[in-house]
Amino acid sequence: MKTRSSKNQKQPKPTQPEGQNKTLLGQILVELGYITIYQLDEALHIQRSDLAAGKEQKPLGQILLELGYCGPNQLIRAIQVQVDYRKAQEKETKE
Repeated sequence: MKTRSSKNQKQPKPTQPEGQNKTLLGQILVELGYITIYQLDEALHIQRSDLAAGKEQKPLGQILLELGYCGPNQLIRAIQVQVDYRKAQEKETKE
C-alpha cells in the first residue's frame, strides 16, 4: 500500500488571530479542501440542534463521517494537522 509523503500533503495556512490558542477541526477540513464551508455549517447546525434538544453532543468529525462529507483518512489527516498546530502554538507561547 502506497502512502503519500508529507511533502505532497496539502498544508493549510493558519488564519487565526495571534494569541488565539484554538485550532478548529472544521476550519482545517475546509482549508485542506476536504469539505465545503456549507457542509461544515450543516454539521455544526446538527451539533447545536442536538445539544439544544438535550441529546448527547456528537463530535464534529463523527457527524461529518455520518453525513458522508469526509472520509476517515481525511478526518485523521485533519486531526494530525490540528495536533501539529497546537504543538507549534504551545512552543511559540513558551518562547
